[in-house]
Amino acid sequence: MTLRDAFRLIVGLLVCCLLRVGLVALADEPKPAVSQADAERAAKMVPTRIGGTYRGGELAELRVGDRMAYLVRPTRKVDPQKRWLWEFPFWLGINDGFGNVQHRNYVERALAAGFHVAGVDVGPSCGSPAAAKVCQEFYKSLLADSGLNTRARIMGQSHGGLIAYGWAFRNPTCVERIAGICPATDFLSWPTLPNFVNFPMKGLDYGLTLEELTRRAAEFNPVDNLAPLAKAEVRILHIHGDKDELVPMNANSTALADRYRELGGSAEIVVLEGLGHGGKVLYESEPLIKFLLE
Repeated sequence: MTLRDAFRLIVGLLVCCLLRVGLVALADEPKPAVSQADAERAAKMVPTRIGGTYRGGELAELRVGDRMAYLVRPTRKVDPQKRWLWEFPFWLGINDGFGNVQHRNYVERALAAGFHVAGVDVGPSCGSPAAAKVCQEFYKSLLADSGLNTRARIMGQSHGGLIAYGWAFRNPTCVERIAGICPATDFLSWPTLPNFVNFPMKGLDYGLTLEELTRRAAEFNPVDNLAPLAKAEVRILHIHGDKDELVPMNANSTALADRYRELGGSAEIVVLEGLGHGGKVLYESEPLIKFLLE
């Protein structure tokens, strides 16, 4: 099995879990089975190449070592400060495996406002130091080659929250604000430590045993490493459904916001009552778009 095949399998399993959560109506009712076709379709959503067309934007395929990356440049006006959005996971702003741009709504609104949009593929790396290093290489290349603003606006959805925060708390002065869509920020809550060891690809993993990671969890867990971001005055907004059973809101958004405010930082949560994990209402949220682009 290739690394790409392994990645697709992992994502399929993750989305399969998501589907199970969304299909459960009552706790005492049997959970409906997820078909093999559903799991295969979920896996195919992760693209194997960079592609996409946009109103007001032009896509450029990039590389960081052996990792796929991209930059969408605005083709109308360009923001005077050359501000930009960074997507985690990388493929939310480009064509998925079925040729759809999942977050087209706010991506095209960002392009219309003159923002650039970027992403780099580090797989389901769970915010590892190795993945953060790749992200920092990508960041430096964007500044050197395209002259983008030194402080990025980053957006992390679901497991992308761990990747986004994993880079951000190690490089706080490179971040202006962080938006989260039902983001994972506490890996003890999701995906939990046993899965944490197994999900990332070789080379982008932690390189630690379960016992070592358990002992050193606070060193790596985003929710335990917020002080550098607060000191750099990074603003935070999360949008989260209060019925999210896959990435629970209280453990991943509420706890982070409470800790961040205690550190003197600015953090807001937009709670969507009755919503589980996922849905267009999350990434078409006007408070989210306003926060990203204001």
